[in-house]
Amino acid sequence: MLKRSVLSCPVLPRLLAFGTLTCLLAAGGCSVTGAAFEAVRLGKNTSSKDSYLRIWVDGNEAKQNKLKKAYFGHASFKVKETVSTRPVFRFDFIEPARFGRITGTSMQIHQEFEADYSHQAEFVITPTNPNDSETLMRPNVDYNLGAVPSNLQVLDFHRNNVPGIELKPGLDYLLVFTVAGDRSETIQVLISTR
Repeated sequence: MLKRSVLSCPVLPRLLAFGTLTCLLAAGGCSVTGAAFEAVRLGKNTSSKDSYLRIWVDGNEAKQNKLKKAYFGHASFKVKETVSTRPVFRFDFIEPARFGRITGTSMQIHQEFEADYSHQAEFVITPTNPNDSETLMRPNVDYNLGAVPSNLQVLDFHRNNVPGIELKPGLDYLLVFTVAGDRSETIQVLISTR
């Protein structure tokens, strides 16, 4: 019984990682104090939240590279699997109370351009009536972006109303989703099309 409780301890993997990292840094020529400070910094980086939103595209959750987040303090959210040219989007809140009264939702999709992403959105998705809270995007609802529901409108690159998005196959895109409220948040997600 004791072995099972020790192995199921949620803190044990972090302690082992901390100890291993400290030993590796000390063996690599760093002082024990320097190694300890570096391990604490990496631990703080991995424990901080970069977003209180969760995003899925075509059923695949956007995640961060944990090694990059540990070292740099931030890592982009990315959907590892390729997505369709008319993807399905869903979002959820990690801590709903954090946002308070929500007054707006919007999405922009930017196409890759010269080793970066275009500063102009290929598509912008907003509520048809921004003053009506009933037209906002809701959490845990699958939105087919290829044919959006009547409460949403899609503008293309030329600012024409279109019934939905059609991404180009084989390209990378940056999806930018914003929830505006008492506390607002914007999350950027990297996706690639099939």
